[in-house]
Amino acid sequence: MLGATLLLVMAVLTFANVITRYVFEYPLAFTEEIEVNALVWLTLFGTASAFRRRRHLRMLFFQDKLPEKMRGMLNIIITLIGASLFTCLGYLGYKQVLDERFLEITSESLNYPQWIYTVCIPIGCTLIVYRIFEAALSEMREK
Repeated sequence: MLGATLLLVMAVLTFANVITRYVFEYPLAFTEEIEVNALVWLTLFGTASAFRRRRHLRMLFFQDKLPEKMRGMLNIIITLIGASLFTCLGYLGYKQVLDERFLEITSESLNYPQWIYTVCIPIGCTLIVYRIFEAALSEMREK
């Protein structure tokens, strides 16, 4: 639902920008800033959803050829690598938020503090790591 809402907002802003640009010859430059940052939120929420449903990219061709015991071990390794990756990315996003707050960086068109947009990285990565472990625990309970 959240993803659909973000897509709707992005579509409405894009449509408004096209109308004002070609009909009134006065583009709404701020819409691009909102759309780009909404796309980052959408990407992170979509990634969390994919991990929750175990629909993320995997090498199933090779995994399916392994014995059952090896598949279980491989799933544990994949879980740990994925969680490590998004933990590192979330940490780096957190450091970027701190830098942007300290340096008082503002966005180009709306002049908002840039960290308001960047905070989606540590929040989204935390959600992704949570969903990775949630899916792994769910899969282990099923077996």
